[in-house]
Amino acid sequence: VLLQLRNLALKRAQLTEEQLLQRVEERVAARKNKEYEKSDKIRNELAKLGIGLMDNDPRGRIWIPIVPPEKEAAAA
Repeated sequence: VLLQLRNLALKRAQLTEEQLLQRVEERVAARKNKEYEKSDKIRNELAKLGIGLMDNDPRGRIWIPIVPPEKEAAAA
């Protein structure tokens, strides 16, 4: 089921998994270089597309499907 949700999130975001992983790596590099504004911008852009990043997961940096913030606010 999680794989289906991930595939749906990628489709909704109009990204391939390769494109998403490239953005994640850009964010990792920005954080490593203490470019926190750039890192936050990438995280926020992905969140708007329904992609949440998990930095502290013991399995490494992973992503999960999330409800985009504007859709969450509209539902409230």
